[in-house]
Amino acid sequence: MTQFKKLMLNELISVDGGIIKTKTLNENGFTSRDISHLLREGVLEKIKQGHYIGKERDISDLEIATKLIPMGVLCLFSAIEHYELATVNPSAICVALPRGVTCPTLPSNLFVQIYHMTSRHFEAGITEVEAGKTMLRMYDIEKTVCDCFKYDNEVEKSIALEVLKNYIAKGNCNVQKLLEYAKLLGKKRIIYPYVEALI
Repeated sequence: MTQFKKLMLNELISVDGGIIKTKTLNENGFTSRDISHLLREGVLEKIKQGHYIGKERDISDLEIATKLIPMGVLCLFSAIEHYELATVNPSAICVALPRGVTCPTLPSNLFVQIYHMTSRHFEAGITEVEAGKTMLRMYDIEKTVCDCFKYDNEVEKSIALEVLKNYIAKGNCNVQKLLEYAKLLGKKRIIYPYVEALI
């Protein structure tokens, strides 16, 4: 393989955020034989059918999940951990999808928990956060707090209260925004008394 192709591969991987598809490689002149050679040499690693990562690129499971589930939004425990709202050690990456949308097939070693939400709940509070050199879709901090009360079968009450307490303690909280989300999710009656007590 030519030096030019190697440089092109590095550029393609960088542009694609660390994950590259067979289609992209083919469109840029890489044949099936080239791809097989790159896999044997350890330059590329296959993560699922038609998807590869560059071995020299340090890419997290969160980044892989968001690239493989482009419609998804990081939520609940993944967002709690990012915002440092509680001491949690998520056993899976938490990803929200609109109700009726099927999650793509994922690598067997990528542990993802999907939460299907109604369109109103799904669309509220989507933002982008920086993780390394990548921007990830994640719910903002206020929506994350409210989701802890919405998904009370998944999040223990003690953790939800810890999340709310730590959010208030940050000092730059937006209580109005928090209560708007609480109303949207049908949890204002539960959340409001705790907010009132903590402020």
